[in-house]
Amino acid sequence: MKFVKADLKESQEDFHDIYVKQLQNSIRHIKESREMEERFMILEEMLRDERAAGRREGLQEGELNGQRAMLRSFLEDLGSIPPELEKKLFEESDATVLKNWLKIAATSKSIEEFIQKIQ
Repeated sequence: MKFVKADLKESQEDFHDIYVKQLQNSIRHIKESREMEERFMILEEMLRDERAAGRREGLQEGELNGQRAMLRSFLEDLGSIPPELEKKLFEESDATVLKNWLKIAATSKSIEEFIQKIQ
């Protein structure tokens, strides 16, 4: 534990522990290796890109779920939503299509009319 708590100068001292010595050697080797530094930088960049992509996907999925919920709300005002239509709503992953369906649902007088208009 002394090695973990040690500052930079202290971390280079001899702790009389073979594991700590191996760890010190590994750290020294990593710091000396420009190639290793490049790899770590690339890895860090890749992780940052993946996190950003994950956030974008999460936002898109949230938008789709919001559109589906609003669409269901409109349709429930028109009557009972058949299971086939419910499945179709859930499987649709194009935000533009869902937006168009929302417009259609807002002007439809019944579930049947909505189904006819989206086919």
